[in-house]
Amino acid sequence: MNPSDQLPRVCQANADRFYQRVVITTLDQLPIHNVLAAGEAKTFEEFADNCAAHVDNYTANEAIKAFALTFDGMFERQLSRWATVYGVKAKTWDKLLKECAKIGSLDLRANDGMAGDLDEMHLVANVVRHGNGRSCHELRARVQSLWDNPSRDYYDLVPGPSPISDELRMQPNDLRRYACAVFRFWGNIDPLPHPALNPLY
Repeated sequence: MNPSDQLPRVCQANADRFYQRVVITTLDQLPIHNVLAAGEAKTFEEFADNCAAHVDNYTANEAIKAFALTFDGMFERQLSRWATVYGVKAKTWDKLLKECAKIGSLDLRANDGMAGDLDEMHLVANVVRHGNGRSCHELRARVQSLWDNPSRDYYDLVPGPSPISDELRMQPNDLRRYACAVFRFWGNIDPLPHPALNPLY
């Protein structure tokens, strides 16, 4: 057996463990409130509870964004390692993903949902890392829902005007989609017998 054939399965398992043991476990400990109270509170206790709820949602949103950044970094390092084994060099994320798919005979066009989620994850990571810029404008044009807040369950707590990038609003389900896409990517290029193509979450 060629040792490089084991890389997709190992990468898949490592990403899966990180998502299940670290991401889910951590997010389950963070309270998230569906609707935040606005306006004047009748008592100090109500005011304090409202402040705590705002901080809870802000903290959860920041945690989700941080995990998206970390997950994207892990996946990009995995792709680079896989590409290096085959002597492939790519200077951009898009080319790296396409070259790795090509090595594994995966048609990304036929897996648009997966490819779209991987691209979205990478754009989110760039926005979290750099703030306003090209990735922020591209992501907002592509996925407006990441800025929608119809239930008013998130407010930026930092004083002063908020840059567009700081209004990015993430949900646990967004991370689940990204984790599923990474899982499916490695499962679909796994050359070993009986690859796992879809996660259970």
